[in-house]
Amino acid sequence: MKIMRKLTVALLVMALMVMLFPMASILADEGTVVIFHTNDIHGRAEGSDPTDPDDKGTIIGYARYKTIIDEEEIANPGRVLVFDAGDVSHGTNFATLTNGESIIELMNEVGVDAMTCGNHEFNYGMVQLKALEALASFPIMAANITKAGVPFFVENSKKFDVAGVKIGIFGVDTPETKVKSHPDNTVGLDFHAGPKDDDLDIFAAFIQTKINALSDCDFVIMMGHLGIDSESAIRTDLLIPKLEGLNLVIDGHSHSTLETGMIVKDKMGVDVKIVQAGSHFSNIGKVTLQFAGGVLVDPPLAELLTFDAVKGTVENPAIKTKIDTFNAANDVILGEVIGNTATELDGERNHVRAGETNLGNLHVDAIFKHAGADVVLSNGGNIRRSIPAGPITMGVALEVLPFQNMVTVIRVTGQDIVDALTHGAGAYPGTAGGFPHVAGMSYVIVTEGLGENEKFVRVEDVKVGDDPIDLTASYTLATNDFLAAGGDGYTMFADAEEVSLLGLMLDFFVDEIKLLSGLPTHIEAFTYETDGRITVKQLGEMEPTIPTGESMTYVMAGTGTILLAVAALVIARKRKVTDS
Repeated sequence: MKIMRKLTVALLVMALMVMLFPMASILADEGTVVIFHTNDIHGRAEGSDPTDPDDKGTIIGYARYKTIIDEEEIANPGRVLVFDAGDVSHGTNFATLTNGESIIELMNEVGVDAMTCGNHEFNYGMVQLKALEALASFPIMAANITKAGVPFFVENSKKFDVAGVKIGIFGVDTPETKVKSHPDNTVGLDFHAGPKDDDLDIFAAFIQTKINALSDCDFVIMMGHLGIDSESAIRTDLLIPKLEGLNLVIDGHSHSTLETGMIVKDKMGVDVKIVQAGSHFSNIGKVTLQFAGGVLVDPPLAELLTFDAVKGTVENPAIKTKIDTFNAANDVILGEVIGNTATELDGERNHVRAGETNLGNLHVDAIFKHAGADVVLSNGGNIRRSIPAGPITMGVALEVLPFQNMVTVIRVTGQDIVDALTHGAGAYPGTAGGFPHVAGMSYVIVTEGLGENEKFVRVEDVKVGDDPIDLTASYTLATNDFLAAGGDGYTMFADAEEVSLLGLMLDFFVDEIKLLSGLPTHIEAFTYETDGRITVKQLGEMEPTIPTGESMTYVMAGTGTILLAVAALVIARKRKVTDS
């Protein structure tokens, strides 16, 4: 009898196990998966302080981000993924003074699972980018970049098993990197977008092969640094209709703030959601997925965690200490006061990429005064921030011009200059990183149509000094070595004769600030104005006008020549200019 009882109990246990194991299998691939995503952080590592009345920033920062991730992990253990869609390692002194390494170290600590390479990741050159890849504890991806037929990055896709759900992700970088990073930084690389890096059909066919390679996954994500900017020939919203098999796109590059995502239908008519979190760490993207039996039961729920929503989050102390350590090492260089400005110097992205500003003028005038060239042309994308009223530090100057380009003087014809102005201003009234700021010359943008219908027609009335430009004459033109090499689409400069290679563009800028301020003997305020060197007129109008909002007078103060130590540091790192 005892034997029978034991046998009965054993059989009951076995039956119970048989019943439970299938249930466990079902439960394993059910429930919530949370994806956090960021893009275009551009080196903004340290969070803004909402308790400081002088801190008007909206940077969430990595210390808060780590706390947010950890809290979600407690709520959904083993069901959280963290991705970044590129342009993270360059753009502030915090990032550039370590050639991007400080950012990668923080991303390691935060627990990033994968990132896509953005065009700005190439700013340090290919050798340093590979060093950053080696430093990262997560894959840096760009499946569309190869060199001599070999993938440039080690791991360009990855499959994650999240509670029984297989999620596949691959990275894609914009072919615009060829012109939005210094051309030297991408020599020999193939972005698989045709001979001119702008063929959407060729690009789509290549990307489809990467989707197909993840066909065994329950959910497929493209993490793209492509964007949805209308000036881009290859962009996410145009690419999706040529693809099939995608479930989600985590995007970057265009700095778009998509609060709940953007739906685009693929070639089979299936909805694909694009998510993007703006820029500069002002938001964190969050996508919530609900699965049952390994199948997505609801469309991806996309939302943005704004700075205002999370500013009260306690910063992770370990991450905060690491940031403080990096800052302490940089403060000696960055804290030197080089000038003082009475009012803001306008370097706002939408302004310097579509018109004349006082900071744009100061930038090119500094080169014009010291380079000895007939004219100067530099792109608005070279200017990365405004300078607020008050003291100007070396750190601020480095953030205004973070790319460390050299001033190059080339010999061009008058026709080359007109072609360059036409190309650079061609997106007006829209914005473009290649918008031409000039010194020693002036020009008029002609448009037609009003309001949303306004469009660029041509550039005219180009003058060198006070004289009309001679299309057949030879001129010396000072620019940055990025544009001189044909960057930002300035192909008319690519084969020009190089007359001289001068110092760092940053040196010219800082030297001019110091000179105007009266240093080294004293510091005094001075005014700097827009002067109408770039004007706009409607087709048929007799006289051009300065665009509204761009004709203000600005006051600034500054100081003299750059620290030799900083110059040596920057030259040694050979950083190059980029755009967007």
